Amino acid sequence: MILNKDRVIQATKNIIHNAKNYRVIFHHPEYLDGELYVVEYDIEKASNSCYVYVENGEANVLTSQALLNEMVARKTKKSGVASTLDSLGGMAGIIGLIVTLTIVYIVVGKPEAEIPQILSTALTAILGFYFGSKKSG
Repeated sequence: MILNKDRVIQATKNIIHNAKNYRVIFHHPEYLDGELYVVEYDIEKASNSCYVYVENGEANVLTSQALLNEMVARKTKKSGVASTLDSLGGMAGIIGLIVTLTIVYIVVGKPEAEIPQILSTALTAILGFYFGSKKSG
């Protein structure tokens, strides 16, 4: 059951004025954080279509596939903590960072202290894994 059908068609009419026979031909009820509708309409005896994305009661008419792709890219882009974690290499990167910072703290805080063998071994293994898993270009 398409709950927003009339609202979606009205939003399409507000953007595409010179068309006739507006109709919803597809409804995806769980698209990103909202709903996606495909609206078909006729202009000069030819059928055209557009996408209407409804989120939090707001309808956004996307007149081309390129605009839909751009909206999807914006919505799925990671931000904040998730982006930072990914840029560090996920959990392996975080563990590597913690081990590295621990060694730096020992060296700077107590230059006369010896770095425990287990930390040196762990750092070597983590760095080998980290750089070995990176793909070039």
